Amino acid sequence: MQSHPLVAKSNKNQPSLDQIGLSTGTDKSSRGHDFLRLYDRRMAHMRELPLTLLEIGVYHGASVKMWSEYFLNATIVGLDINEDCKKYESDRVKIRIGDASRIDFLFSVIQEFGQPSVAIDDGSHRWDHQISALHSLFPLLKPGGIFVMEDLDTSFDAHLARGPYEGLSVISCFDYLTKLGRSLVGDQALQAEKPFDLFTSNWSPWIGSIEFSRRTAILSKKTSIGSGPF
Repeated sequence: MQSHPLVAKSNKNQPSLDQIGLSTGTDKSSRGHDFLRLYDRRMAHMRELPLTLLEIGVYHGASVKMWSEYFLNATIVGLDINEDCKKYESDRVKIRIGDASRIDFLFSVIQEFGQPSVAIDDGSHRWDHQISALHSLFPLLKPGGIFVMEDLDTSFDAHLARGPYEGLSVISCFDYLTKLGRSLVGDQALQAEKPFDLFTSNWSPWIGSIEFSRRTAILSKKTSIGSGPF
């Protein structure tokens, strides 16, 4: 049987991702958004690989530190517009300063570090920025990779009352992901129904799964366009 390109044996004695997140103080842990137990289940098979993880949004550096302690052989690349975030660099954590909503900036990072196996959007949480990050990074993920969209709750009313999260988008990021999900689940049964946009038409065949959870979503990329879910 051919092995998955992004699978490595894991050491069961290693701390969980949530334990590491609690120690570094990231709000992704079970003391905050409680993302990490889900992420651990979805990423544990990759944690010893020499991969590249790219995260939009560095903030106080707790998240990139957590990823470097979880993925022991990975290069962690954090992107932020705040130049002060450079202080969170270490041997395997690289910080690049720029606007992640600009495609030219994202491409320059990919050219420098190569295709990521994991990409996480924890940036502005604006709908247009979230959707553009998906458009830019999902095609560049390595086959078998994972794209994480955090803080999807900004697509809903309580957040819209507090800030302009729409940006330039006419559709919320959550609703956009449901359009992708419709294409993924409906498959050939959609028949003559037109895809929502070119990205949905071109890249939904590469999506292995879309998993929604509290405030977040995980999209997996197939190993090949003709493969099954993985």
